[in-house]
Parts: sequence; C-alpha cells; structure tokens
Amino acid sequence: MKNFVLKHTFKNVLKWKENVNNTSAKEEHFGTKWKLEAHRKSDNFACFVYCMEPFETKRKSIDVEFELKVKTKNNEFVTQCSKRVFDKVEGWGWKKLIEWEDLRENYLVDGNLTVECHFQIKKYVGVYKDNLRSFDETMEEFSDVVLVVNGQKFYVLSKFLAAHSPYFKAMFMGNFNESSQLEIKLSGIDADDFQNFLEVLYGEPAIDDYTVEGIFVLSDMYDTQTVMNKCETFLLKESKKTLKKKLELAVRYNLNQLMKDCLSHVNSFDDVRSVIPGDIRDMDPSLTTALLEKSLSFE
Repeated sequence: MKNFVLKHTFKNVLKWKENVNNTSAKEEHFGTKWKLEAHRKSDNFACFVYCMEPFETKRKSIDVEFELKVKTKNNEFVTQCSKRVFDKVEGWGWKKLIEWEDLRENYLVDGNLTVECHFQIKKYVGVYKDNLRSFDETMEEFSDVVLVVNGQKFYVLSKFLAAHSPYFKAMFMGNFNESSQLEIKLSGIDADDFQNFLEVLYGEPAIDDYTVEGIFVLSDMYDTQTVMNKCETFLLKESKKTLKKKLELAVRYNLNQLMKDCLSHVNSFDDVRSVIPGDIRDMDPSLTTALLEKSLSFE
C-alpha cells in the first residue's frame, strides 16, 4: 500500500497568536504534495492536513486514511484517526484537537510540539496516466496464472515473472502451495502500482513522477532489479522531483548512482540545509555521513 509519514515540530507554540496559521514544509509523496497546518483557536489547539495536489478536473481525487499523533511530554502519543476523499486543495482535521491549557501542561517540550501524521492512500482517481498494456481477461490465452490484487485480476505468464524476480520464482517454481494454483491473491499492495510495475517489466514507458515511488515499492518487495534500474534511470535523467526527495529515495532503495548524482549537486551549506528533514534525528546515518564529508569540502 501507499504509506508515508509527515512529521513536524512546531516551534514557540506559547507565542502563537489567535488564528494565525503555522505550517510545515510541503513534502511530496507518491507524486502529491502534503503539509501540516496548526493554529490556536479559542483556547484550543487546531491541526489540519492539507493535500496540495492541483485538481484540474472534477474527475480527479485522492482517497486517504490518516492517523494524527501528537507527542506528549512523556514521549507518548495522543492519536486521532480520520479519512477523506480530497478533490480540491483543502485542509481536513480538528478545530478542537487539544485544549490550550492541557497542551501547555502536558505536551510542550521547551515550548515546542511534535506532530506526526501517518497516511495510507487508498485510491487515486484521475491522477495516473491511462494504462499502456492490458492484463485483463483479454490476455487469458497468453497467460498461465491469474494474480489478484484488491479484487482486480491480472493475467500473466508465470515463467516471465519468475525470470525477473526471485520472489515470483519461489512462488511459481518452489515448494509452496501457490506453485500449483491457477489464481493467487497478492496482499498488501496497490492494484494501480501493480499495473504500473507490470507495464515496466513488460517494457512499457510507465514511469513518471506520479508512478515511480509506487513502482519502487513493488520492485523492492519482489526483488526485481530490472525495474529498480529503470526507476533509478528515470530519476537520474527525467524526473522533476526535488533533490531532497531524490536523496530520500536513493537512501531507501540503496541507489548508488542516484546518491552520487544528488551529492554532486550539493555545493553549499544552503544546499545541505535544503535536503535535511524537519527533524534531523530522522535522517539516515549514511546520508548524514555523506553530507558531513561533502560539507568539509566547502570553502
């Protein structure tokens, strides 16, 4: 599934003025930008999630479930859950999340407040490109197994998948129950991501800035190096994603060429600051080391 986390530490909360918005930096996940926004309202702490996708048409929407977590002084979390179908740029959240005095006494650490929001994107509508290849029942005569993802059936050739993926090789040719089944359910993944993953595996140009992250998830899960390499090449040559996002993906999926290319564009302390996450403790140690070594070369 498409899961991600926004995390932000709001500073000097006790100095906030009534109804003045305090906003986290925008973060891009699976092709869409998101942010957190909070303010003081009538002696309450209010907090909202904003989807920053430019919804050009009425047919475009993003169905999400999210869990907002506010950290207490005791390093515990108070949690609220919600769901929303975003079809325009808007905020969604809680106008009276925590009473202000409760916030002052039980949540603030040195005047600061840490908020996390855990997202799961359930469905994109009108965001992705049109399918480039069919894997529906029209492909039945060219397939020998059906893979089912969230109720959607994909008719594929097992040996082709096995040749590119140790995961599928074990599934189709190993001593597992699935090896003798004609229809197999794949759980924990998104049907659109699987469509895009298969298209890339079959040679279609399915990678773009919306699809690449979901394809990465599956190519990593299924250990499909061919697809992983194509995604890395896209990020190196075509992607418009930020340097910060590219570095995040390079670290997560151990993309050495992409890491080297990204670091070659870090040439000042401002560049270093631009790629550091809101909470430096969230930064991968290998990236911390690389940026430190790079910064030592600055004049």
